[in-house]
Amino acid sequence: MISMTTGDLEQLVEGHDLEAKLAAGRDGRGELPSSFFETYSAFANTDGGVVLLGVEELPDGKLVVKGLFEPAKVVRALWDGLNNTQRVNANLLREQDVETLDVEGKTVIRVAVPRATRRQRPVYVGQNPFTGSFRRNNEGDYRCPEEVVRRMIAEQVEDTRDAHILRGFGVGDLDPSCRLSSSASAPPSTKHPRFRSWPS
Repeated sequence: MISMTTGDLEQLVEGHDLEAKLAAGRDGRGELPSSFFETYSAFANTDGGVVLLGVEELPDGKLVVKGLFEPAKVVRALWDGLNNTQRVNANLLREQDVETLDVEGKTVIRVAVPRATRRQRPVYVGQNPFTGSFRRNNEGDYRCPEEVVRRMIAEQVEDTRDAHILRGFGVGDLDPSCRLSSSASAPPSTKHPRFRSWPS
């Protein structure tokens, strides 16, 4: 378990790459909120980020450590959800991405969500990428418009094509207009007025 001070944690500000969730549950002892998976999708489809469970954001934006009484239950629910394709389509996390923090006697769970690769996007909640894909804007999770989801799906195919090595082909197989000649690094014609000051 990693130790932190309350001051260290409460200096953080929720934003584009940080989300705080109280995760208290109905009994106040700790429960993974269903909104966790929307944030997980949003971070994965944008630039990645960190979710702090057991931390409350006040109306003024300040973060307050509340802690979790049953962190093991929350961690178990997190992994169960990530590995349930009915809940979310892909698990991007490794064991080291989920840490338990001791903040002056209060337990907080820190979840580091990586950015998904083009081949992995969209990461979505439920069974339908068009209704379950989210992206992060400022400090909010927003459902992706259909055209954004279609673009992410199209980029999966492009990424797959780019990853293939075509064996048995050489430079001679390229279209002549695509070949890089030695003149490509030469300065442009000085006859054009824009390039008359090009250094010789």
